[in-house]
Amino acid sequence: MQYRDERDALRGRVEGLEEQLAAARKELEDRRDDDRTARVEQIERQMAEARRVLDQLGRELDAVRGRPKRSLAVPLLVAATVLAGAAVAALMLGRSSSEVSFVPLPPVAPTLVQIPPPAPEPSSEPEPPTPASPSPERRTRTASATWKATVTRATGLPLAAGAACTVEAKLASPGDDVDVSELQVLCGGKPIYRSTDPLNGMSMFRSSVEEDSGSSPGTYLYAISYEDKGDRAGSRAEISLDSIRKVGAVWSDSAPAYRVELKLPYQSAPVQGEPLLDATSRALRRSARVTSSTGPSPVKAGARCTLRASPLARAGMCLTRLECGGRVIYGEGTTGVSECTVESNQVVRVHDGSTTPNGGDPAFELDLATGKVIVQDETKTGAWTTLVQLDPSG
Repeated sequence: MQYRDERDALRGRVEGLEEQLAAARKELEDRRDDDRTARVEQIERQMAEARRVLDQLGRELDAVRGRPKRSLAVPLLVAATVLAGAAVAALMLGRSSSEVSFVPLPPVAPTLVQIPPPAPEPSSEPEPPTPASPSPERRTRTASATWKATVTRATGLPLAAGAACTVEAKLASPGDDVDVSELQVLCGGKPIYRSTDPLNGMSMFRSSVEEDSGSSPGTYLYAISYEDKGDRAGSRAEISLDSIRKVGAVWSDSAPAYRVELKLPYQSAPVQGEPLLDATSRALRRSARVTSSTGPSPVKAGARCTLRASPLARAGMCLTRLECGGRVIYGEGTTGVSECTVESNQVVRVHDGSTTPNGGDPAFELDLATGKVIVQDETKTGAWTTLVQLDPSG
């Protein structure tokens, strides 16, 4: 019967494999090789699997007896293939270990894994502010101012009271403040003080300059306060000047010692050129006329006027002059400093609420929007009020 013949053939092959396995075991005992031991164990597992397949075929044969016979060529072929593989493996064990060839695997290129940096931990300290960009360098403006002074008293020098002297100052400014770079005082054509002379001692120095618009466009006036004092043995004298107070003095304790006291005007002679201070460039200049006067006013209706209001370095303050009919009715001498408002680089309002008994000069009110100016004062002869209207043309 074909089915039984197939079983017998398979059983014969199994027996042949068992003989090969026995031979391999014997060789294993001789060589004591760990790798062959592992291979023998693998063959044993394959033999066990082949027996299991053979037993299954036997059970199927018993189940189908008496029924139409089916060809089991495929299952038998599978089992035979497994057994043949086991036999070949057993034969390989018989070869010398030196005959085993290894095929090297191609190298594997390493793969770079990009690991993201850890997130920064929040800092409790605030980040420092970004430094501001440096301001562009500003152009320095210069001017030379002169005050005509007279001697009130002199000792140690041949100068009589009333002798003419000149105060000359070189001024410089980047636009926000005025420095006195050089100053000298000459009397009788000879210098009695020069800031450039050797000091050879100590100096307590201070200076301040006030800039005002002149009566003519493009002209400017300056008031000065200047001190250079201290013990010294050099040729430089000591000095104290204050044109706002209209006084000054120059002296030297080194031989030959001398002292000269001076009287000088509040403001310098007009200086032609550009203003030293940015604030002065915003000065208001307008022509005007008196529309009405009451009481003992110094001017009458119809008189022509000139108005000048210059912002000072002190924020919110202006120096204002109002001249009508050839007389200064507000801002005469050292007065005229009052509160003001500057908008769009122009003086738009000026306010001084105190009259002469309380503030040293008349009360003054300017409103550029309406073009009206009100000047009021109280004197021994009575109170007066003057109304002024600015010309539309400016």
